[in-house]
Amino acid sequence: MKAMTAHLAADDDFPAASPARTRRSSAVVRADLLRAAREVFAERGYAGARTRQVAERAHATEQMLYRHFRTKEELFEQAVFQPFSEVVAEFLTEYKARSERGLTAEELTRDYVTGLFRFLRANREDLLTLMALRAHPHAGLPSTSPLEQLFSVLERALVEGLRERGVESGDAGLTVRLTFGMLLSAAVMDERLLGLDADREGTRLLDELTAYVHAGVLRRTRRPVT
Repeated sequence: MKAMTAHLAADDDFPAASPARTRRSSAVVRADLLRAAREVFAERGYAGARTRQVAERAHATEQMLYRHFRTKEELFEQAVFQPFSEVVAEFLTEYKARSERGLTAEELTRDYVTGLFRFLRANREDLLTLMALRAHPHAGLPSTSPLEQLFSVLERALVEGLRERGVESGDAGLTVRLTFGMLLSAAVMDERLLGLDADREGTRLLDELTAYVHAGVLRRTRRPVT
C-alpha cells in the first residue's frame, strides 16, 4: 500500500487524550484503537475522521496510535476494510451452502432475502463507510471494494438459478444491485423510511421484501422450450 507522506493535521476541537490510568497490553491498546477507528470512520467518513479523535476515544495518544498503524490509510484498512472483507467471505460461503439445499423458488427467495438483510443490518455502519469512500475515493486506499466481490458472486448465482428454472435473467448485474439497494435501505432506514423497527417487526418486513423480490425476479417471463 502506498503510504501518504503526511498524517492528518491535528484537530483543534479535539485536545490530545491523556494515557489511560490502567496500563493495558499492546494487544488491548490495538483492539481499542481499531474499535474507536470504526466508530469515528462511521460517524465522520474517511475524509472527516482525525487520528487524534480515534486516539482520544481509545483513551490513547496519537503517538501510541502510530506505533500500531503507520498511516491513516493503514488504520482504515485494518479497522474497516479487512473486517468487512472477512464477513463478506463468510456470508458468501454460507450463501453457497444454502443455495445447494434444493430449495423451492419461494424458499430460495426467502432464504436469500433473509440472509442478505441480516448481513446488511449487522454490518450497516461499515457498509455506509465503504460506500461513501467509493463515491469519493482517496489515494493510498484499495480501489476494489469487498462489495464488488459480493456483487460478482451474487450475479453468477442469480443467472445460474434463473437458468435452471427457465427464466430470463435480464440484466443480472442491475437486478442484483437494485435488490441490494432495496434491502440496504430497509436495513438502514427502517424507522425513518418505513416507520417500523426492523429488530422488533422483522417478520412483517421480510415478508414484504421477499414478495417483492420473488415477484420481480423469479416470476419473469419464462423462455420458450426449444
